[in-house]
Amino acid sequence: MKKENANIRIIDIARLAGVSTGTVDRVLHQRGRVSPEKKAKVEKILKELNYEPNMVARFLASKRSYKFAVIAPTYSEGDYWELVCEGINKAEDEMRKFNISVEYLLFNQYDRFSFLKAVDEFKQKEYDGVLLATLFGELVINLSKELDEKEMPYIYIDSDIHKQKDLAYFGGDSLGSGNIAAKLLLKEIGLEADIFIAHVRFKYKEISVQMKTREKGFLKCLAESNYKGKIHHLEINPDDYTGSLPALRKIVNENKGLVGGIVLNSRIYELVNMLDKMEETLKERIRLIGHDAIDRNVKALKDGKISFILSQRPELQGYDAIKAFSNYFLFKQVPQKTNFMPIDILIKENIDYYNNYKL
Repeated sequence: MKKENANIRIIDIARLAGVSTGTVDRVLHQRGRVSPEKKAKVEKILKELNYEPNMVARFLASKRSYKFAVIAPTYSEGDYWELVCEGINKAEDEMRKFNISVEYLLFNQYDRFSFLKAVDEFKQKEYDGVLLATLFGELVINLSKELDEKEMPYIYIDSDIHKQKDLAYFGGDSLGSGNIAAKLLLKEIGLEADIFIAHVRFKYKEISVQMKTREKGFLKCLAESNYKGKIHHLEINPDDYTGSLPALRKIVNENKGLVGGIVLNSRIYELVNMLDKMEETLKERIRLIGHDAIDRNVKALKDGKISFILSQRPELQGYDAIKAFSNYFLFKQVPQKTNFMPIDILIKENIDYYNNYKL
């Protein structure tokens, strides 16, 4: 005698149990006085029907509210992290009717002390959970251990940190992304051409968790492909090309054919700006691959200055993470531990179709 929950009304339960609808309501919501005999009748029918009360309505009646902290980098218009936060904001808008709210604690992604300051601010307030950008790996792990002790759930975005007790991770497969980037670049330049890895605005020793993992996947693929060229690391300060531009000219001049270049974060547009200052005969022998379909990268792709962009849908990361937190607290739904975004391979011929996709 089972029916779908959606077709079962309180009046149906009352009729089958031989009680009033008010009695059924009091049993379902555990309020008011109900005689043991009538309660037993209602519970018997509920069990037979495999009935569960509407969880959404039950929550709305409870008036419980939840606040999530978001510890993430500051951004300018058109940046990668703006897209992540747009997804977070969209999810918050959708969940506001359930008394869900989000508060941002932003930090400078090039400054560890800025991250620590955001963490200190976080510790001074009360939150139900925290969404963490994992750029500063060791510092994130330290915070995660404190959250474990407090039994506060946390979700990682952008790049995963393994062997932690995070509730879930939403983001790209950084190792896989690096692997794909290497395969694409080798198809462009061959196995003997030199490759430079450009670290834009980062010192090599200070690159983020995501960049380190992408580089690991990139180098692993080169090794497995019997790559015979040289790998160069090039640190680029977009405000001063004094050191990096001559260094890149030297790399290209020492190669007779093509040279490959990659940026491991979203800032390949800044490398493109530097290349625009090179001699055309050198620049035309460089093939580039970058990450993230932000507007400035897309323009460079359409202009033929970048061969490929790999994108991991930053808006969807932020959106899915907040929705997962909401479902966890509202409906006790535990999310899948690892949630990889698609790795989209974009070229100038398909970028407009990709940009048509919106949350």
